[in-house]
Amino acid sequence: MPAYQFGSATAAEAGFSGAVLAELDAYFDTMVANGELPGHVMLLVRGDKVVRGHVTGFADCRDRRPLTADAIFTLFSMSKPLAAVAMLLLHEEGKWQFDDSVADYLPEFRDIASLPGSGATRPPTIRELFTHSAGFSLGRTVEEMQANVQKLKWHDARSLTEQIGRYAAIPLGYEPGTAWEYSVATDLQAEIVERLSGERYDLFLKKRVFDPLGMTDTGFTLDYDRTRRLVCGHVLDPETGRLRAATPEERMESIFPMGGTSFKSTAQDYARFARMLLQRGTLGEARILKPESVALMLANHLPDGLLENRYPILHYAIGQGNGHGLNGMVCLDPARAGRPVGTGTYEWGGAFGTWFWIDPEHDILCIGMTHRQRIQTDLRPPEIVAQEFIYRALREGAAAHTA
Repeated sequence: MPAYQFGSATAAEAGFSGAVLAELDAYFDTMVANGELPGHVMLLVRGDKVVRGHVTGFADCRDRRPLTADAIFTLFSMSKPLAAVAMLLLHEEGKWQFDDSVADYLPEFRDIASLPGSGATRPPTIRELFTHSAGFSLGRTVEEMQANVQKLKWHDARSLTEQIGRYAAIPLGYEPGTAWEYSVATDLQAEIVERLSGERYDLFLKKRVFDPLGMTDTGFTLDYDRTRRLVCGHVLDPETGRLRAATPEERMESIFPMGGTSFKSTAQDYARFARMLLQRGTLGEARILKPESVALMLANHLPDGLLENRYPILHYAIGQGNGHGLNGMVCLDPARAGRPVGTGTYEWGGAFGTWFWIDPEHDILCIGMTHRQRIQTDLRPPEIVAQEFIYRALREGAAAHTA
């Protein structure tokens, strides 16, 4: 089967203002020049055409090695949409249902509601795993997440199954379905995939998703040549105000594949995955999911009552215009959310600055890859700025076309 290839289009051909997109390029160049980002790769696609590809900065600030378009980044939580697709593949085979109890597939969680200090009366459902409403908590800031990762001893666990057993020993913080709290729930999905498929989670994804889509630079482990393209993670040192290489503890990486983190990819590879979602499960001649499965992934699964509240996590905010699909935020009412995106836009990002969104209304996907840990004071993170520029470029492009 021939590999799918994106075409190319100028900004004007795709309906954008080229001048505004050039401003966005300059913004990222300035972020690098000011020492706020080590480097950045951005890819803007409309339909099947690449409209903008911009690369700036360094793969590693220590040796000033230039960043390249094929650089490989650790996705961290931008791995979560991959888990949704893995689970949906098994849903299509009838192996689980949304309202099934997690304990039906992970018996370790059968008694979690009776643990001392539990705020729950029952184990969560699979639907609640997808929407971070299952009763687990990971924290609302990078600092809280790092503290909880240390508490869960990610670096000591030798397998995903062992790690899941640790989660099962921690009382739920609230009744499943009654709140939204960013959590470890996606890791439970990966364990369910392993038990239902009989395959290690990353190998399941390679066979069923990465290989069919031609995502040759995506995976949990990398060969020697690809490892040379893996960028160095950076943090902003609070004492010096300068970027430095992240420590292993700050990177929060595991030695086994997990559902909520740990995969690595390029902007080009992740664009293939995102385009497959926009095309309702297909990319070229490859069919990954049925259209109805993708519709489930991109639909809101939180009850209306929860959406009246606001649940912040870094720069994201669930509720009041934003809902939650399967392992990602979905914009239900852009005006209420105060956002420029189209209705139905689905997105998520990672702890070290990777991000993406797909906008079915405008047939747009955008991938951004950087390698600096997010911090709570990032009031205008790169993806928010990128959305402002890109949708202004779209408005001005449309105005120029009708003038």
